Amino acid sequence: MNEAVFLALEALMRRYLNLYRVNECSSYPCVNFDPPWPSPCMEFDGSQELPSGAWRPVERRDIGIFDSMQDAFGFEFHPDIKTYYGAYWSNGFCAQWKDLDLALIQIWNDEDEEAFKQNMLGHLFARKKNGLPPSYFLGTTDGSEIITLDQETGAVQLERPGYAAHETLSDSLELFLIGLIPNTNDYDG
Repeated sequence: MNEAVFLALEALMRRYLNLYRVNECSSYPCVNFDPPWPSPCMEFDGSQELPSGAWRPVERRDIGIFDSMQDAFGFEFHPDIKTYYGAYWSNGFCAQWKDLDLALIQIWNDEDEEAFKQNMLGHLFARKKNGLPPSYFLGTTDGSEIITLDQETGAVQLERPGYAAHETLSDSLELFLIGLIPNTNDYDG
């Protein structure tokens, strides 16, 4: 696990949760998920539930999340992407990078993880089919672009699905996470 990326993500999530403690009537963000869609995020300590609809990120530190996918592609995935998606159970949330509004993708539960992996596989296969280098999606913009992590350099980039990245947002995921300003906009991922 890349500890610097983990700590930057942890600090970002703390900043996000602090928005609710300061600006909202609830001390946690809320979601409208069906009861059959449980998550560790909706429990205080693994047994006691949070107030109805409330959630908070839960540390998990699972860097093996992509092991089977790496075998299919024949290369080791960038350690930053393993840390980013293996660090927490969490709902996605919104943030701003300079003047760019974005929604960060996270993994809610085991079922969500499986669906997420299928989407990531589709993204990686499409890039390979189009002769593009591997990248991993981190989030979306309010337009048609996605925020990605470049496999080779570890840079955070902006790209349109099916095309090469057209802008580097940050030289590293750590610096990107540190520079994000979270907000309480509705996440609709």
